[in-house]
Amino acid sequence: MLISELQLGDVVELFSGAYGTATVKSIRDGNVTFFRPYVATADFEMGGTAICYTGIEEVTFMLDSKQEFEVYQRGTLK
Repeated sequence: MLISELQLGDVVELFSGAYGTATVKSIRDGNVTFFRPYVATADFEMGGTAICYTGIEEVTFMLDSKQEFEVYQRGTLK
């Protein structure tokens, strides 16, 4: 699906692999903004446990981009 056909709340695949799934957060000012969770681990451990970092990344594409996405679920937000 072309980026210009996306709707608010659509769940798409930004890239293949872990944590590539994102949700359309906003469509305005000629841009589509997605958000997705991410997880990273430190390259060391402390006391026998791994240190994990979690967060949310936002990615913005221009509406006139020729980027295409696979949509897993259509948004239901109005």
